[in-house]
Amino acid sequence: MANALDHLSNRMKLEWHSQLDTEYKPTNNYRRTSIICTIGPKTNSVEKINMLREAGLNVVRMNFSHGTHEYHKSVIDNAREAERFQAGRPLAIALDTKGPEIRTGNTPGDKDIPIKEGTELNITTDDQYATCSDDKNMYVDYKNITKVISKGRLVYVDDGVLSFEVLDIVDDKTLRVKCLNNGNISSKKGVNLPGTDVDLPALSEKDKQDLKFGVENGVDMIFASFIRHGSDIRDIRAVLGEAGKEIQIIAKIENQQGMNNFDEILQETDGVMVARGDLGIEIPAAKVFIAQKMMIAKCNIKGKPVICATQMLESMTYNPRPTRAEVSDVANAVLDGADCVMLSGETAKGNYPKEAVVMMHETCLLAEVAIPYVSVFDELRNLAPRPADTLESIAMAAVSASLELNASAILVLTTS
Repeated sequence: MANALDHLSNRMKLEWHSQLDTEYKPTNNYRRTSIICTIGPKTNSVEKINMLREAGLNVVRMNFSHGTHEYHKSVIDNAREAERFQAGRPLAIALDTKGPEIRTGNTPGDKDIPIKEGTELNITTDDQYATCSDDKNMYVDYKNITKVISKGRLVYVDDGVLSFEVLDIVDDKTLRVKCLNNGNISSKKGVNLPGTDVDLPALSEKDKQDLKFGVENGVDMIFASFIRHGSDIRDIRAVLGEAGKEIQIIAKIENQQGMNNFDEILQETDGVMVARGDLGIEIPAAKVFIAQKMMIAKCNIKGKPVICATQMLESMTYNPRPTRAEVSDVANAVLDGADCVMLSGETAKGNYPKEAVVMMHETCLLAEVAIPYVSVFDELRNLAPRPADTLESIAMAAVSASLELNASAILVLTTS
């Protein structure tokens, strides 16, 4: 079967897919797609991280929206210790920044306040309502909201659990809005402004301190949240400084601004994360797959790594088996050309972290069989900018020769 698949890899996509066999089993465990796992309370130990490595973990992710520096230092220490158990298999560590955000104020006593569809109320930046938000005046902490938003725009609260339409801009502190669905006003919930260009700074003071912590503790990557401009990447590099110049910056694209400025961001960043959670709130959910395919394709053409993230095997947080749709989602991300796929709550707080990684590994391994690599290589070679540099030309020639000879491997000799 392996020889047959080698032969088929020279065919076009439809012919290649028509010959796939559900009974085919990969002859080895070599997986091209990397797996990123978020480490949380359920997995923050040397033993658990080593368990995830054996299942397929390649990159440890720390979510700096939660936890203290002391906690994240323990994750780094445990990951480095686990790395020693499997010499020759490097384990990368990524710091995921909290990023700029907008939140509601507190309700009296932090209690949920019911609100009905059709209710009109004020969204205000007046600090007198910061600790007493209710169904008449709901505080948000973004002072410029009245300057950037316009009548008819939407305001989403708590990942879209509550939706509001802007009826009028009353003054420089107040919006008049209408609630579009039944729900509850709660304390400190996230706010999204789909279709509105926000002017929050790329880095908060917390982000800057977190980046310095990352430099001091030798993280390998920064997953930079809510990147909207190429200049955001330059700002992060400035904070990392000379000591952090080797740290790779991965731009998380999470809103329409990031989509609109994707080409300039791609030029500046080391890689991209398709962060489908907030992106699916900021743009219509039905368009997320278009954004995913576009960003992955542009990264492939540019030769920069791209990560697909959010809700990949989310049901495995509490169930031992994923849904069929989730498995297809992982496979399609690989088929789209993603270099990495990411697990979040599945491994941070889930009941089945090892099973989730095993499922991710097996799905990626099989999805890679369905990729017609020769035609992909030919397309990328044709799209590559000319003239190519010497190293790239040698690498492409080596790949072409290996395909002609049906070689098992390409050996690269280095000196140190």
